[in-house]
Amino acid sequence: MDEGVFGRAAQERAIAEIEAEVARLCELLAEGLAMGLDDGREMVGGAMSEFLLEFFDLVRAKGSGPGVRGMITLPLLVHGAETGEPGPAAPIAVVHLLWWASARHLDDLTDAPGSPAASGAAAGAKVLTALAVGSHLPARLLAGLPVPAATRAALGEELSRGWLDAVDGQLRDLTGRAAAATPESVLHGYAGKTGAPYAMAAAAAACLAGADRDRTARWRAFGRSLGVLRQLVNDQRDLASGRHEDLANGTATFLLVHLLSSLPAGRRREALALHAAARHSAAARAELAARMLDEEVLDSYAAAVTPLVERAHALLDRLGGSSGARRSIGGGWGPELHRLVDETAAHLPRFRLAVA
Repeated sequence: MDEGVFGRAAQERAIAEIEAEVARLCELLAEGLAMGLDDGREMVGGAMSEFLLEFFDLVRAKGSGPGVRGMITLPLLVHGAETGEPGPAAPIAVVHLLWWASARHLDDLTDAPGSPAASGAAAGAKVLTALAVGSHLPARLLAGLPVPAATRAALGEELSRGWLDAVDGQLRDLTGRAAAATPESVLHGYAGKTGAPYAMAAAAAACLAGADRDRTARWRAFGRSLGVLRQLVNDQRDLASGRHEDLANGTATFLLVHLLSSLPAGRRREALALHAAARHSAAARAELAARMLDEEVLDSYAAAVTPLVERAHALLDRLGGSSGARRSIGGGWGPELHRLVDETAAHLPRFRLAVA
């Protein structure tokens, strides 16, 4: 991947630069010197700095580095595809990281509302900090960009759209019941809770690059499609790690609902009973996870996921002006964007088998 306009080595350098920029932002926040925080707002600045440092420690501890790299490279690749230069999209990559730092904490709270971490003054302070990190800090960063007022307004609109769509998807996730869920309803929720921030990052980078409304909308659709694949990977990582947090939280994941939809009535009732027991029983979680990871189930799951991967590639093809060629985006950026999709899909179980 070192060949081409933005190969592996170039991407790693860009990622290191953005991580250094976030580290510098943390230092400025801690000192009360960033984004107008020098006017008696040292407390919130210090809280945001500590919050972000904790987020990156957690990323390293959970082995989420590849996901973070994808968050960073997506807006860089989009801007590069539009202009030939990825660098100017660095602020969008930072905004994307800030969004996820906030969302990850809020998601953990909603998954376990009765836990000690979800109550008390310290927890309340952290929620306030998460909201500042994910919404107000990105808004200030975008407002400070040296771009025309119309572009600045459009970037703010993308940030707002991303938040509202993601909250909608998260609410669907929280209120959805496995017994009533369908594969289509789960994917609709995924398009919000994880697709929306990726859509925001891609569309904001396109907007910053000067793309028109139609082209920006196409990039937004691609980002959303990639985000859905990322959510499927997150589901897979939870099962493969043995943490089984989704089962403990009663979440109706795509793989679970895919399994349920394939079962005859009697076995479906059995699996639903296991799913209910899994909230409080490690043995039930282990048994249900084993059923979800059965070879036949994974083979059919891979067949169900393959069209989602193909859709992401097709969206890129249309951005390049061709409905057939897999390398249609000009300037050598197409291969890198298609590779981003393929690298994401490679983490999905049995995917290679399904497309072989």
